Amino acid sequence: MYFFLRNNNSIKKLGIGALFFCIFVIVIRLLIPFEFSFSNNLIFKRLLPKIVFPFRKPILKLNSHNICLLHIMGLIWLMGSIIQLSKAIIIYKNFTKVINKFPVVRNPEIQGALRKVLQNYSKPMSFKIIQANLVSTPMVLGIRKPWIVIPQIELSENEWYYIFSHEVAHYYHGDLLIKVIVEFLCIIYWWNPFIYMLRRQVSKVLEIHTDLTATKSMCESKRIEYLECLLKIAKHHTGKYVNKVVLNFDSENVSTLSQRFHIVLENSTQKEKFKLKNVFFMVMPVLLLVVLSFCFVFEPYSISPKDASDTVELTKENSYLVKNRDNTYDLYVNNKFFVTVNDVKNLPADLPIYKNIKEVQKDERN
Repeated sequence: MYFFLRNNNSIKKLGIGALFFCIFVIVIRLLIPFEFSFSNNLIFKRLLPKIVFPFRKPILKLNSHNICLLHIMGLIWLMGSIIQLSKAIIIYKNFTKVINKFPVVRNPEIQGALRKVLQNYSKPMSFKIIQANLVSTPMVLGIRKPWIVIPQIELSENEWYYIFSHEVAHYYHGDLLIKVIVEFLCIIYWWNPFIYMLRRQVSKVLEIHTDLTATKSMCESKRIEYLECLLKIAKHHTGKYVNKVVLNFDSENVSTLSQRFHIVLENSTQKEKFKLKNVFFMVMPVLLLVVLSFCFVFEPYSISPKDASDTVELTKENSYLVKNRDNTYDLYVNNKFFVTVNDVKNLPADLPIYKNIKEVQKDERN
């Protein structure tokens, strides 16, 4: 998915809908890290046990409980998640607390631009606009009571219209909720570097989707003005505070900004026909991998040398069963009685079953 999102042509061919579906499937899998009853265990006897079992080996004893590296790693993960969650809550609360100290914008030009944007929506929300020197790029926050925070910068009414078109589209797409879910995943999987890559890719898809929504009814000249406004805001971006659970008008890096420019301009001049085969090559592999991850679980298997000396592997070469009159079975190993069992379901299916000992002896003579 990372490589698909690096290529503008791939994004155009696949479509934003297919990309969102892939992200949705991946996020759902990450939110359900459990093994189900229908899952099949794939037993690995060589490499995986060497990797996993050292973490399960007891390294100290605490109140008659054995402590292994796996327990310590679990504790570190839990502490890390609590720290990440606490940090995110504190930063967001402090940010909103500071922003609330700034006055609500009453400028008729800015308010007029917002009203003009909201006319494009059948269910307009009431947005509070706050202008603060704390930020250098416009952003939207608040799921129930949305705010649009704008920097202290001089813009024309048309430029404010482009900014609000972008931020309002973010809100109506439900992008804030998506960002919250992704941040929650980053808190849970804070130790995994790939989760931060996923966060960047989700942000990129959200921005591209919003750009296309904001510019879909614009002529080419208006699209260029929109992009010029985007560039103007990017130049004003001086690295001031950016909260991870808000959505910004500009991009965090130059490559993403450049990609957004190309996609908006290409979308205005070319209409790529929807092709099922283009979507198939992206969606099906992702969907298949996620389904397989639910159906199969990699399980290490190994027997310690101590247990191995007392363990017998049952095969058709060294073992057989003799059926008794009471429907039980006598298990023989190396021609010696081993145990009587009531059921043979848990035994190897290829073990020979005889009616009596005489039948065994006759078979051996043959």
